[in-house]
Order: sequence, then structure tokens, then C-alpha cells
Amino acid sequence: MTVAKRIAPRSAGRESDTLGSARNRKLRPKGKSRAGLWIGLMALLFLESLVYAWCRVQCVNTGFAIDHETSRHQALLRERSTLKIELARLKSPGRIETIARTRLGLISPQAQQTMRRP
Repeated sequence: MTVAKRIAPRSAGRESDTLGSARNRKLRPKGKSRAGLWIGLMALLFLESLVYAWCRVQCVNTGFAIDHETSRHQALLRERSTLKIELARLKSPGRIETIARTRLGLISPQAQQTMRRP
């Protein structure tokens, strides 16, 4: 009987161990799912931070590009203004007449060399 008594408590203890381990098994998946949920949330937060940083960098770069193009536009406007003034100077009748007389050797026509059209 002593052998039976020894076996009985062990089997009773084993049942309680199996019940305890079953309880632990039930708790572990919840803990794992919560850990997985936290890891997923942290990964999502990290990715969102990366996307925000990328968007911010793109915004700053776009601002720099706009500033560069604005200054380039102002320089081109100044150059256009300078070229318009130079074109007006080159087209002036006095300058054309001077070039015609000095370089080309042309003279103004006399009265009998001109004809009026009806």
C-alpha cells in the first residue's frame, strides 16, 4: 500500500501540474498576442515617423528649390531688361545712320534722287 500511496499523490500532483501548465498555456498566447500587438504598434509608429521625416525633408528640399528658381527668375528678368535696353539702343535711327555713313559709305539722297508715289 505504501507504493499505491506514493503513486496516488504523484498522479494527483501531476494532474494539478497539468492544470497549472494548461493555465499557463492559456495565459501565454494572450501575452504573446499582446507582445505581437505592441511590436506591431511600435513598428507602425516607427514607420510613420520615417514617413513623416521623409515628407519633411522633401518639403524643405522643395522650399530650397523654389527659392533657387525664384532667384534665377529674378536674374533672368534683369537680363531681359538689359537686353531690351540694348536692343532699343541698337535700333535707334541715329546709330543706324552713323553706321551707314561711316562703315558703308552711304550718303543721304538729294532731292532730285527721290520720287513720290501717288
